Amino acid sequence: MLRSFSEEVVVNLKDRLRDVRHFVRSSRHDHPGGPRRPAAADPFAPPVEIERLLSRAASVVDDTLTVAETVSRSLLPVVRGDDGRHLHGFDSYFPTGGGIDGERLFRRDLYAALKAWQRHGGDDREPVHEANFAQVHLTIRRHHAALLTAMRAAEGEDRIDAVASIAAAVLVALLASRPFMADSEGDGLHPDLRSLAPVVLAAGIVTLSPSDMGEAELVETAAMAVDARLDRIATALAGPRPIEDVATVFSVLLAHLP
Repeated sequence: MLRSFSEEVVVNLKDRLRDVRHFVRSSRHDHPGGPRRPAAADPFAPPVEIERLLSRAASVVDDTLTVAETVSRSLLPVVRGDDGRHLHGFDSYFPTGGGIDGERLFRRDLYAALKAWQRHGGDDREPVHEANFAQVHLTIRRHHAALLTAMRAAEGEDRIDAVASIAAAVLVALLASRPFMADSEGDGLHPDLRSLAPVVLAAGIVTLSPSDMGEAELVETAAMAVDARLDRIATALAGPRPIEDVATVFSVLLAHLP
């Protein structure tokens, strides 16, 4: 219990530090979208000269943190494989009997894969918190035990449908784990759907058949499949049976993906 509580505190602390880092980075003077600045009507908004100075200071702090992060990574031991792979199958994340190891692996793997995928796409929006994945893992174990049992027992072609159902349940739980705003500038779909769905689908691919593909290539392949069925996935999510309907789409994709 103490070990679990301590790790939960650490995960939440890391999330708060990431929030601070994101704010600092978005306040840089050379940020693509311009530095984050108070509303013009704010009576406490600093003068332009002070704001410019603060944005320059944010740039210095961000550069310093980047250097420190690079150095720390070079000093830390390599925990994962040389191929940079993070993802395992859902069997590893939800083993019979549960346990904290499956939750820890799920949280770390999917968060790391999502972070790498967002970085690959130049996504500078606020990331999903690592603690969200722990909550999603708990949701699947508590509310979708029947789907887990079916996945463990399924064989042959039935296993594709069973894995697709778990992947759909994970995606729906992730989307529900924090508020999402509609993409007013795009096609009205969830703005994070293109980030989350490929990672979840890639985990489904690994569950069915461990691939020799590197993780980046695996997620990119899943992303192309998601883009091809994006409208159907969005429609399924908005329907009365999102898990069942998304699972139907995922099942077709998993049957044709490596």
